[in-house]
Amino acid sequence: MTSGRWDERIQRAQRLSTEYPFAAEILRFYGHVAGAQKRVYERVRAACGDARVQRPAGGLREELDLTILLPEFRGFLGIAEKYAPGALGETAKELAAGDPASWVEWLTEWWGAPESGGEGAEGHRQFCARAFLEPYAEYLAEHTELPVLEMTPSVCPLCGGRPQMGVLREEGDGAARSLVCSLCATEWRYGRILCPACGESNETHLAIYVVEEIPQVRVEGCETCQVYMKTVDLTKAGLAVPIVDEIAAMPLDLWAAERNYTKLQRNLMGF
Repeated sequence: MTSGRWDERIQRAQRLSTEYPFAAEILRFYGHVAGAQKRVYERVRAACGDARVQRPAGGLREELDLTILLPEFRGFLGIAEKYAPGALGETAKELAAGDPASWVEWLTEWWGAPESGGEGAEGHRQFCARAFLEPYAEYLAEHTELPVLEMTPSVCPLCGGRPQMGVLREEGDGAARSLVCSLCATEWRYGRILCPACGESNETHLAIYVVEEIPQVRVEGCETCQVYMKTVDLTKAGLAVPIVDEIAAMPLDLWAAERNYTKLQRNLMGF
């Protein structure tokens, strides 16, 4: 991936913010965040180059070079402080007032056990850590030789992260599904009729929900474990950018919550 992929995300967020007024505030904020993430990615790439290396399967998070990243952190928090809705900006301001030693301890702790979507100030801190470290994780993933998969994993084969979403792409006379990692954005093939949370493969227990207003995104829920995720269907919208379209489809998360589904992994914006 080049840094141009971040531009695609920013442009898609801008477009969808006009098409989906209900998600406009979140998408505008995401656009600012993606711009800051692009700068982090470019710093890492400039420091580390473009060579691909071999890393053990699932071992991506064994690496963390904060000496490269920390010069960007205060500016990154400034973006959150300036543009974030609600109390998130206050949390970013408090974090920016901290010292680098506390940043190192906190970011290292989060990297070892990524969490996202907590409540209140803790959820805001998780957002800041995830948003800042995602481009570093994506860089490592893109410059890692993919392992040979002897089975279909339900977690990321590079970092062990949970999938954020599914993606459908045309293949033959139908479409194939992949899962996208919530941390490093690695994409790997996964069966269409298979729950990534519990492995349920009985089609009668797997529900799909689509709304006319957002036809390219659908809820895929499992009646066995009551877990769901959203899947972006590129056969219906070839210009969709899955990470952005998944965020924009907020009403689907509300629909799922009303029916007592739990999301497999919340997205960066907390939905």
